[in-house]
Amino acid sequence: MAKLEIQIQIRKMLKPSTPTPNHLRSHNISLFDQVAPPVYVTILLHYLPCSEWNSEEITDKLQKSLAETLTKFYPLAGRFRKDDLSIHCNDEGVDYVETKVNTNLAEFLHEGPKIELLDDLLPKTDMLSVPLLGVQVNIFNCGGLVMGVQILHILADAFTLATFVKEWAQISQTGTTKGCLSSFDFLPSLFPTKVLSGHQYSLPSSGDPEIVTRRFVFDALAIAKLKDRIGSSDHTFTRPTRVAVVMSLIWKVLVGISSAKHGHPRDSSLLFPINLRGKLNLPSLEYALGNFIVLVHATLKANQSKELNDFVNMIGNTSRDISVDIGKASINGIAPMFVNCDAEFVNKLGQKDEMDIYLSSSWCRLPWYEADFGWGKPFWVSNVSKTFEIFCLMDTKNGDGIEAWVSLKENDMAEFEKDPDILTFCPPLQK
Repeated sequence: MAKLEIQIQIRKMLKPSTPTPNHLRSHNISLFDQVAPPVYVTILLHYLPCSEWNSEEITDKLQKSLAETLTKFYPLAGRFRKDDLSIHCNDEGVDYVETKVNTNLAEFLHEGPKIELLDDLLPKTDMLSVPLLGVQVNIFNCGGLVMGVQILHILADAFTLATFVKEWAQISQTGTTKGCLSSFDFLPSLFPTKVLSGHQYSLPSSGDPEIVTRRFVFDALAIAKLKDRIGSSDHTFTRPTRVAVVMSLIWKVLVGISSAKHGHPRDSSLLFPINLRGKLNLPSLEYALGNFIVLVHATLKANQSKELNDFVNMIGNTSRDISVDIGKASINGIAPMFVNCDAEFVNKLGQKDEMDIYLSSSWCRLPWYEADFGWGKPFWVSNVSKTFEIFCLMDTKNGDGIEAWVSLKENDMAEFEKDPDILTFCPPLQK
């Protein structure tokens, strides 16, 4: 399938069902939001046809429940003001799109699908108004449904996006919220914005050659075999997590590709985010909305051993060290620690000519597959293609495997796909 035939049925700025009170019309962003890259965090939720609902009933229910959800997530319906680093909560609305897709969902997803086509299931946002949230509801000929949701990173990380989707689904299904909803206000009050001298962060340019994205699935058996392989070569190790094992293998393969390309090994850093929720002794921050991550780096020198367990140990040690430091730090000590990590991150990005820098992220253990809007849970939750080099890990539906969404330069991807470890543990799916 070369291209999706999509017809837009409705496009509008959908506003909260109840106006935001005057005293909530301005929302300051936090220090963590301040350094977020200018991109959307995106997710696609794929639903099988449901005989109990027709498409008109589904879209009507989604619109009404989204408007209701926005009264609780009211900053998302506002607009970012760069001059004073705040959100003007003016209820301007979120970008809402409904489409008809002229194919069957099963046909589209057969042996794949082609990842580049997934991008068409997200709203093409008008960057003049820059809505903080965009939703595209795609109805296929068979009645199948794909919901594309994107949220501007300046106000949200993956945890916040997952929380929003879960709350929207709860309201759609039951008409009520579940429990006590967290707030966007906690983080800005504790970690206000600062003047950050020398902060010059921008996403890497895609440039030439073209960046391509491929999906690789590590099932539970493959992950168990990887863990056994690590244990057989390191009898002192602590059994690693699924995420650490898969992240380590991908890093190892990328290092091998670099060594072959340059004719010699180079220093290598893997940059990855640590979710700070639950790591501080403040229960109110366990479900805080907004950005609440710190980017850390694990580094292997060119002359170091590069067996799989070496990568696992480096990632594990980096994660444990930062978690211990965070647990010991006072609230006043968190901001300087974050600023230091951010400065190191920006510094690393500036060293790409001298060493290899790899970006990664994990969205595992987030409740994507719990998003039941009233017609069942999604049968697949997917990412989309990227225009810069990164790999992102997501749970498989059963929760014991991992999908790795890998974005690389085209020539590097060709080497990645034929690496013996990749072919052994997760042969590539449809391109």
